[in-house]
Amino acid sequence: MSDRDLRRQSPTIGLGNIESVATAANIIDLLAERGSKVSVQDVADILGITKSRASRHLTNLEELGLVGRQGSRGYELGWRLMRWGQIAARRMDIGMVLDEHLTALGRETQLTVLLCTPADGDAVVVRTIPAPQAIHINVEPGLVLGLPDSPSARIVFAFLPKEAREARLEHLCTREASFRIGDRAEFMEQVSKIQRDYYCWTRDKFNLGHGALAAPVFDQGENLSAVVTLMVPRGDLAEHGPSRAMLQSLIRCCAQSSRRLGSRLQYPGVSAG
Repeated sequence: MSDRDLRRQSPTIGLGNIESVATAANIIDLLAERGSKVSVQDVADILGITKSRASRHLTNLEELGLVGRQGSRGYELGWRLMRWGQIAARRMDIGMVLDEHLTALGRETQLTVLLCTPADGDAVVVRTIPAPQAIHINVEPGLVLGLPDSPSARIVFAFLPKEAREARLEHLCTREASFRIGDRAEFMEQVSKIQRDYYCWTRDKFNLGHGALAAPVFDQGENLSAVVTLMVPRGDLAEHGPSRAMLQSLIRCCAQSSRRLGSRLQYPGVSAG
């Protein structure tokens, strides 16, 4: 496989009979990321599959309206995906509901704020509020933040129902190296800490110059509704984690957001940091 951004890849090992569906999903992800027409050879090279296999998948997806093509200029997202996107955008209005709190968090911390929603155990960015300063960390909506490394995805996993969490854990232990849990006991210890403290952070897993700090937002049924994430320059995260002030700002935002959605959950206090 090429040097495609690891954060934008999706695991395929362990999917059994739906491996072909996973390949089709990876092709759609690739077309969405590129924002321009992509050739059959490009798809084959980037996803590490044969040209004939790439061509077969693209032909099938075109027939379903999931990809489109204009002559020999390559493939792009199809009309059906555009329709689905418009429907989803109308329904996913949580960013508008929580805008006041998210914007205030950005001003208070001077950091980029992400609003993420659960996506089958991972997290997908649905809203980005860039840092008010001239230089900010750019994260596009639609980016999937995946397990096991993303703090946002770990928040999602921690607050899944127990049965769903156990099933997901079995899958996480069998995926390819980039997406696999190395130490199951250590991972579950971290999950327990998230369930106790309501936040998770990482310093700079992908050596991109920044880390992240995330916390949950709950709805009136006390179910996880969203995750608020701060993108933090590596220099602002000490070895032991974020500052107490940064944590307090994030937890306050999430508590206010949860109350806005009808939740009565009480957030735990921020431990010294």
